[in-house]
Amino acid sequence: MNLVLTETEISVIRIWAESTIRGGHWGDGDFFIPEEGIILRKLAESKGGKINLTNDEVRMILIWSESSREIYTMEEESAIGKLSSVLAMDL
Repeated sequence: MNLVLTETEISVIRIWAESTIRGGHWGDGDFFIPEEGIILRKLAESKGGKINLTNDEVRMILIWSESSREIYTMEEESAIGKLSSVLAMDL
């Protein structure tokens, strides 16, 4: 599915990923699963904020967000809202 995210929302997602991946969820941070790399590549290649993500990729990003913190900024809440709404539409 195509999702439109602002540059700020994309930056927030990258911070979540960095925090989770480099934070040692698989040891020393030198290893990440291929799906994480695919998501990061899609974020880097996004044109005009349009990103084509699968439901599993959206779920993974939401997992990254949960490991970030309990209090979210407006930008983080916006990204979480967009990602969650995509999954809700698929029910």
